[in-house]
Amino acid sequence: MTAAPVRATDGKAGSPVLHIANLAGRALDQIAIVIAVSSVVVIFLALMAEVVVRYFTSAGLGWPNEVPNLLFPWLIMGGIVVGAQRGAHIAAEALRSMLDAAKLRLLLMAINLLVAISFAYLAWLSLQVIQITKVQVFPMTGLGQAWAYSSLLFGFGGIALAAVVNLIRVAYAADPRLIHQTETEHMT
Repeated sequence: MTAAPVRATDGKAGSPVLHIANLAGRALDQIAIVIAVSSVVVIFLALMAEVVVRYFTSAGLGWPNEVPNLLFPWLIMGGIVVGAQRGAHIAAEALRSMLDAAKLRLLLMAINLLVAISFAYLAWLSLQVIQITKVQVFPMTGLGQAWAYSSLLFGFGGIALAAVVNLIRVAYAADPRLIHQTETEHMT
C-alpha cells in the first residue's frame, strides 16, 4: 500500500505546492525505509558478531548488546513514519463512507491539521528529552543515550510532515477518497 500522489489527471494537480508535497512525501517515505531497514540489518549483524565471537572464544564483545538499545527505537519510528506517510495506520472507515466528497475533504483536512500540530509539538518536546539524555551514556560504546532518543524527533517530526503532505494531497485531490487506496492484493 502506498500513498498515491495526486495524479496529473486530477483537477488541481499542476500546482507547485502539490508537486513539492508529493516530492517531500516520497523523500520522507524513502528515508524512513532506509532508517528502518538499516536498523534491522545493523542489529542483526552486531548480534551475529557477538554470537560468533562468544562461540569461538567463550567471551563476548560487549558492545553488540547495546546496539538494539540504540537502534530499535529508530526501527520503530521508521516504521511508524512509513505507515503515516502511506496512510496505513488503523482507521475508522464508517464515517468516511457516509460523507460526500466536500465534507470528507474538510474532515480529512481538519484531522491532518490536528495531527500535524500535535506531532510538531511532540517533536519540539523531544528536543528537551534529547538534552536531558545527552549526559547518560551506554557503558560499552560510550555513546550518549540521546542517539536513541533522537528517534523521537525523527518519528514525531516525520509524522507531522506526513500529515502536512497528506493535508495538501487531500486539498488538491479531485476525490479525497482516492488518496490512500488499498491495493486489492492486500484486501481480505
